[in-house]
Amino acid sequence: NEYKSYLSKMSIRKSASVGDLNCKYRVKPPSKSSIRESILRNKYSKLWNLRSRDPEEVQLARNYKLGVHKFNRHPSSGIKHLTSTGVVSNSPHEIAAFLLNGKGLSLTQIGNFITNLRKQLSMEVLDEFMKQINFKDLPFDQGLRHFISKLRLPGEAQKIDKLMEAFAERYCQCNPNVISETQDTIYVLAFSVIILQTDLHNPQIKLHRKMDLESFINNNKGIDNGKDLPRDLLESIYEGVRKEPIISGRDHLDFLESIDKSIIGKKMNLMDHTRMLMMSTKMQEVMNRNEKPIFDKHMRHVFLFNDLLMVTKILQVRGKATTKTSSHRAISTSSFQYRQHFMICSFKAEVFCDNYYPYGIKLIDSYDDTKVLIELACSNEDDRMDFLTELAEVTWVYRALENERIGNLGMSEKLTKSTLSLHSFNSDSEGGRRHANTLGRRFFKTGIFRTQRRDSSLGPAGSLFYTKGISSSDIRTTDQSNNTLPKT
Repeated sequence: NEYKSYLSKMSIRKSASVGDLNCKYRVKPPSKSSIRESILRNKYSKLWNLRSRDPEEVQLARNYKLGVHKFNRHPSSGIKHLTSTGVVSNSPHEIAAFLLNGKGLSLTQIGNFITNLRKQLSMEVLDEFMKQINFKDLPFDQGLRHFISKLRLPGEAQKIDKLMEAFAERYCQCNPNVISETQDTIYVLAFSVIILQTDLHNPQIKLHRKMDLESFINNNKGIDNGKDLPRDLLESIYEGVRKEPIISGRDHLDFLESIDKSIIGKKMNLMDHTRMLMMSTKMQEVMNRNEKPIFDKHMRHVFLFNDLLMVTKILQVRGKATTKTSSHRAISTSSFQYRQHFMICSFKAEVFCDNYYPYGIKLIDSYDDTKVLIELACSNEDDRMDFLTELAEVTWVYRALENERIGNLGMSEKLTKSTLSLHSFNSDSEGGRRHANTLGRRFFKTGIFRTQRRDSSLGPAGSLFYTKGISSSDIRTTDQSNNTLPKT
């Protein structure tokens, strides 16, 4: 029905006149598959960016985000959660459609999941995954680029072999007898192009040792049932790869890398395959509530990730953002000075309003209500509510992940009912030494759990685990299921 309604809108005849020539043309309608992909992308994008107060829609969006974060850590666990909660239908076809159109997914984990040779579901999803990619009328090198843009090639040769085999089969189905009559020829040529890509664009290979055109042609002699492929075809493939490398699509790790490079100063390493930027906004740090603020002074850029909140000082801006997408591009052209960071659930958020700062946000240490970590001011009420809403959603997902992880370790049935002193997990504290034998020293190897000798931005515990979250009189949920958005 959606396809028919779309065709009815696109079937409007338009006329144009050029001099005495009158011509009529009809807009070419898209295919059913492209419309379905657009509908799915809009569906998952809406779940990812949902701003609603309907409890059912909120819970569905939370299940989607929780499933995506689980998938980026352990793909099988994420798929199991999404199918059990009804976000994705439990069929290989629907799972493949989710992997192709879902928002927030790691391309590396997509490649790892569909090449898991030990699981029958992964093999079935791989077949459906390839069926939903159309290579018709695409040149060989363009088709291979299109395929690799959907995922990131695994590091194991056996998994790459499986992907190239699936690509060759699907490419032959979409373009029969275009290059060769046999699927094996396409398979060998695809592997040869991957080797060429690695050889030409690997910085560790010296220039005089890189593969030239004649070497590439010699490597592919007799691969078509003992015959050679046309030289023009091999030359066009070689020149295309030489001029433009075959790269995977961009995911949250690429954007995270650009943020990490743009922030200077003594900061923690942001590069973690499970970390994802959820929101970034511009705020003003409040130094003194009794003094009138100076315009454009003490401006801070706040990055809200799925596990921490980082405050930076804006040093230089070389790009101006007008949309959400362009704001992401502007981050890569800006420089930020690291100020401090706070782990999610190590602080509580409260709002305040006075004469000079009518839209203020105050972050308080979760373990000491008298200690104010930082005070920030937004420019309007909408920006403040957007930030608080996203913070509440991030906290909910984070607590759910930690609840499951700690439950799997056998330490607690639920995070909120844990009997351990989670606030004293710092390895440098007395409580941390007391629990070190129980939890294992591996929890304290990272810098997150070490005491910062100066003014610790993580609070007195410096802990990743905390049960109170951001619950306060200003940001709270009305029931235990946390199905409603925060209220002010």
